[in-house]
Amino acid sequence: MKPCQMKAVELRNQIAKLTLFALLACAPAFCGYNGYLLFQTVPSKAGTTPSAPYLLLIEGTFPAFATVANGGNVVNTTTCGLNSITCPADLIFTQDSGCLAPFGGWDVLSWSPVTGQLTVQVKIPLLATTRPIRIFGCAGNSVVTTFQGGARGAAYDNNYLLALHMDETSGTVLHDSTANANDAVKKVSANPNPTPTAVVGGAQKFVGTTSSTNNDYALLGAPTAPANTYTVEYWTNATSFINTDAVFLESDGAGGGPVVYLGFYWFPGVARFVNSWNTGFSPFEPAGANVAPGAFHYIVFMRNGDTVTMYVDGVAGPPLAGYGLQAEEWSALGWNGGANAVFDSYNGILDEVFYSNIARGPDYVTARYNNVTSPSTFYTVSAFTPAPVLVRSTTQANSQVSIFTF
Repeated sequence: MKPCQMKAVELRNQIAKLTLFALLACAPAFCGYNGYLLFQTVPSKAGTTPSAPYLLLIEGTFPAFATVANGGNVVNTTTCGLNSITCPADLIFTQDSGCLAPFGGWDVLSWSPVTGQLTVQVKIPLLATTRPIRIFGCAGNSVVTTFQGGARGAAYDNNYLLALHMDETSGTVLHDSTANANDAVKKVSANPNPTPTAVVGGAQKFVGTTSSTNNDYALLGAPTAPANTYTVEYWTNATSFINTDAVFLESDGAGGGPVVYLGFYWFPGVARFVNSWNTGFSPFEPAGANVAPGAFHYIVFMRNGDTVTMYVDGVAGPPLAGYGLQAEEWSALGWNGGANAVFDSYNGILDEVFYSNIARGPDYVTARYNNVTSPSTFYTVSAFTPAPVLVRSTTQANSQVSIFTF
């Protein structure tokens, strides 16, 4: 054999070995996972322009995500999240069917090893409005024993400055899931009171009265950074309206109580934003934005400088000007402990309280409303796709390297 031919054979052998090593690096198939569920977003639910990135809520009962002992695929469990819940270690969310490219982060809010019930929020780079986005939930890998969803805040883009899921069942701390760690502290452990069933998991029930000294509240660890462009969003189920009911509050109560708040006005239960730069206390509510008590509603206040747009259940009111360019600095939920005879606390259940330092836009509101109100129709789910069985070839190639086929 000529030298050039020998070099060609040697090169071919090296390529075959490298290919084999690449296969073995994630052998068996699907990078060692038993298989995956394929979630595909429904473009018509995402608005008219893409959201990038997007916090996708996946919620449901998926038997394939139960533990092996319960007929599922998860091998190892671990402790994760700010509430130290039991999580599936070897359940990951990837951008590819080979389970090779995990998304940047995900936040598990609840999981049942028995049934596979799962509530998780996954940060995806893009939510498209013209094509489905694919998310592969890969499960079952005995080698993986630690949580793979990332550190605190990994599931939330940098524009989220506060993400309170409000699902704590004990203690006084309401954890902020963002990397800012701006936890809120309740008045006492039972005020507001944990409630197990809300929009996404549990929530907190506030008691508001005409005597502000008896109101429930939660104080942020630090006021939000001053800003005149932001998005405040929360889910509310008001028991009743008292008077001027503050949900997000800026003032510390000194000198006569708050003059900057987001919340409600008692009659007829309208969403309301008042800031100290307005003349008087004009309600500034969008037409038709009445919020009936006794049911959950999605409320969004989106400020962009002088103009504010309010959304109720995904529907925008007219943009309203007159708020000035001064910045708000939010410090509390419900109330802040200061006594005042005019202003009152919120009276009802709060869930999923988020604050962003940008005006996120109407398509974000549409997507989040559709996603949270009906997760199962925001995406489709395929049947579990199991990993193919590895079959070792009984013949040797010219390179004398064993070839594995799938």
